Amino acid sequence: MALICSAVQAQDLSQAEMPGATVAASAARRPALVRLGLGSSVNGSGDYSVLKAHVEYAPQFGRYCRLGSRLAYIGGSQPSDFGYGYTAPQSYRALNLEQEVYWLPFGLNKTVEFSLGIGAFVGYSKQKGFSQAGFNTADLNGNQSFSFIPANEKGFNVGYIGSLNVDFALDEARTWRVGGRLALQNDTRANILPGGQFQLSRAF
Repeated sequence: MALICSAVQAQDLSQAEMPGATVAASAARRPALVRLGLGSSVNGSGDYSVLKAHVEYAPQFGRYCRLGSRLAYIGGSQPSDFGYGYTAPQSYRALNLEQEVYWLPFGLNKTVEFSLGIGAFVGYSKQKGFSQAGFNTADLNGNQSFSFIPANEKGFNVGYIGSLNVDFALDEARTWRVGGRLALQNDTRANILPGGQFQLSRAF
């Protein structure tokens, strides 16, 4: 996708040098977007939903691409309930640096911007869970006990990310935008994180 962006940018420059070529003022300014995102993601093992929040800087690159640099937090917990008041802890926490290239097939600075993103991320995550859990055989008095085997992981990871994004301009100057994104991440710890976020953007 980066090659596509470079090719399109080169084409734009050649067109700008042609006699009579005009470039819209908004495109010439190459505005950057600052985005705040809030939504949910499925935890690394896919058992429950967790919070995902991010802040992103997305400058324009050519007329059909943006670069998105993002700091994202993913976290939440949901104990697994076995009944009778017995639970096993489950939680997921991650802090990621994410980088995407967005391709906008219909162009930038439109009232509605649609984009496809692809990129990579690096981060640190901690996941608590269990490999086995259940009730033990009753003793002579008929009492049962509950136990589980913890399965905890933590450490650095890298992975890839793909996304589908749409933004709607809120004013005529297209300074403020609202929209959303659907994304899928996968990292070296075999964590698959699909999710969606609401986004508020401001152009600078």
